[in-house]
Amino acid sequence: MRLILIRHAEAGDPDRERYPDDRLRPLTPEGRRDHQMIARALARTGLAPTHLLTSPLVRARETAAITADALGWTGPIEPVDALGDQFSVGGFLEHLSRYPQDTALICVGHEPHLSRLAAALLDPAGAAKIALPKSGVVALECAGKPAPGACRLLYLLPPTELLRLLE
Repeated sequence: MRLILIRHAEAGDPDRERYPDDRLRPLTPEGRRDHQMIARALARTGLAPTHLLTSPLVRARETAAITADALGWTGPIEPVDALGDQFSVGGFLEHLSRYPQDTALICVGHEPHLSRLAAALLDPAGAAKIALPKSGVVALECAGKPAPGACRLLYLLPPTELLRLLE
C-alpha cells in the first residue's frame, strides 16, 4: 500500500470572529493559488492514486479538490473523520484496513496529525521526527497493511522542492 500524505494549503490563522467554527475556515486566495502550482508539480511525478481521502474540514477538502483537479482525478473524494478533528493513529489505521493492499491513497489532512501518523508508520515507537509544512507531501510505502513500523519513507517534499518540478 502506498500512502501520499498532503497537508492542507495555507488557510490563515484561526479567526473566531469570521469563523466561530474553525472547521469552516477556507484556504486563503494565496493558499489556493500556491497549492494549484504544487498540485501541478505533483501531477508531473505521475502520481496515480486509487483513492483520494480528505479531512472533512473545509481547508482540507479545498486542498483535496485542487489536487484532484490537477491530477485529472474523476473519482470520489472521501471525507474521513479520522483525518480531521477526530484524528487518532489507531482510528485512521482502522479506516485504512478497508482498502486492498495494492491501493495508492492520497490523504489530505492537518498537522500535527499527519506527522504523527507518518512517524508511527515508520517507527513502532513513533519516535521519528517529521515536520510537514503547508502543502507539503510525504509518501510512504507499506509491504502489507499499514501498521506501526511497517512502512518505509519514499519521499518528504516541502512545497519549495515540489515547485522545482515546474522549472
